[in-house]
Amino acid sequence: MKSFTILLLRIVTVYGSGQIISHRDQIVSDVYNQTKVHVMQDGRHQPPYYAYDQQCPDAADISPCVCRYDSEVNSMDFECSTVESEDQLKQIFKADFPSKHFNRFVLRFNDNIKVLEAGVFNGISFEKINITQSKLEVVELHALDSCYETATEIVLWANKITSFPFDELSHFSKLRYFDISGNSLSVIPADAFEGLTALEIIAIIGNNASIVGKFQDLPNLQVIYLDINDIITIPSKFIQTGSSDLRDIYLNYNKIVSVEPGAFDIVEGLHIEIGINSLSTLDEATWRPYLEVGGELLAAGNPLVCGCDIAWLFGEDQLLEQVHEATCTDGENLHDLDPEMFDHC
Repeated sequence: MKSFTILLLRIVTVYGSGQIISHRDQIVSDVYNQTKVHVMQDGRHQPPYYAYDQQCPDAADISPCVCRYDSEVNSMDFECSTVESEDQLKQIFKADFPSKHFNRFVLRFNDNIKVLEAGVFNGISFEKINITQSKLEVVELHALDSCYETATEIVLWANKITSFPFDELSHFSKLRYFDISGNSLSVIPADAFEGLTALEIIAIIGNNASIVGKFQDLPNLQVIYLDINDIITIPSKFIQTGSSDLRDIYLNYNKIVSVEPGAFDIVEGLHIEIGINSLSTLDEATWRPYLEVGGELLAAGNPLVCGCDIAWLFGEDQLLEQVHEATCTDGENLHDLDPEMFDHC
């Protein structure tokens, strides 16, 4: 049984604090590990790297952004966490870039970039876009257009975003992970994700947003996080992705009063959490098909009436065993109820 906890696991890559001053600095062999390191003009060492001159732009041209080249995987990250303005960020991407493709763009703990402007990357593409724990408010249409064919990950959690070009999502043909949690969006169009055939994870946590439309035609989706929003009713076919790999749906801390039959994909072993909502019953037409194929339902913190409407859970097929942490309005757990109380139903 899974305990009722919303656990957000975030993998944060921590980069070193050294800055590359200029590629006129020396490349020497380190006497301790016998690998080449970057010795800057002030004597500090950068981590081992290879062919910096051929891959990264001139450090002076992109300062305060930093380009890091990883020779082991032959890829580059570009970090701009200390950039001071939108104008400065756009100017940086007008520098001479020997390579036009990077692994990751990183901007963290930045209070200066409020708008990610259209064309800001000036044709430079990234596989992963990580803008987190900052004050970003608006992502303009075409701000990310250089990454249509390369982006596998867009992570924008813990900003102040009120406007995002959801209509543009359909262009990201390789997108596997999309996270816009912890922002200030008021409406999120679920149908904007339709047809993203590579998408595996959607995270829309903590926007207190109304979610309109439906999540459909997502054949590789595995997990969808919709906790802490303003969802009131879940309509039929709300999450009908067509994915046989779907394993987790999280709907905790919304305002859900009803779930219509056929709301979710019927997938063997699917785990759904719908805790801390306003459900008064667990409707048989909605939940039986899902539990019959081995699904698990966590429904803690809902004011269930516990009348004849839930008698179906106490039948010979013992579907109650797949319902966890659900309690009646008086606080009694469904598993502690006497089955004989439903004999008259």
